[in-house]
Amino acid sequence: MKIFLKQKKELINYLVGFAVIAAMFIVVSGIVALNEKELKAFIYHHEIGGALAYIILGIVATVIAPLSALPFLPIVSLLYGWFWAAIFSIISWSIGSLIAFWIARKYGKRIVRRFVSLERVEKIEARIPKEQFFWTIVLLRIVIPVDALSYALGLFSTITTREYIFATVIGITPFAFVWAYFGTMTPKQLIIAVGAMVVIYIVLKERLRPHKEASQ
Repeated sequence: MKIFLKQKKELINYLVGFAVIAAMFIVVSGIVALNEKELKAFIYHHEIGGALAYIILGIVATVIAPLSALPFLPIVSLLYGWFWAAIFSIISWSIGSLIAFWIARKYGKRIVRRFVSLERVEKIEARIPKEQFFWTIVLLRIVIPVDALSYALGLFSTITTREYIFATVIGITPFAFVWAYFGTMTPKQLIIAVGAMVVIYIVLKERLRPHKEASQ
């Protein structure tokens, strides 16, 4: 019973965090739609600087939890188009996750605790397979925040840096394109799309639950 309640509380915490970010995403989308001309006029004179600013923000947000650059994605999708918004996200999340992985692998828990909750990271350890983990890690990228999983893999896995980079890029690419396209939707369309994402998230999360944990 205690394990069931713990699992339920964990799921609720994840969903609350997801809902907060999704709500911010929807609000920003509405603001963007109301100020489209002004934003496009501004970016016309700051095109390169705007892209770099978003990429840097994404890197910092990935390394330092619980920051998130996702709510700014609707702005980037409007100004640069959803395709380039996705590319910028892939670049920033990949670099940020590699930095987090390197910090964990090189310095261990002593330094990791300064960037992310160790409790969150340690909960993920049970989900990391001991072998043949490449595609499992790709799927984990979809359901676990980039920052926490990056630190967990650096601390507890034996994955090589090369495998880690490939698994990360493959795992975050669909997520980046989906959310970048969401940034072009109206708030009403977004609510429906985000609802569908929540259902997919819950299904994948349950499928990736450790066997030992699920059987208890």
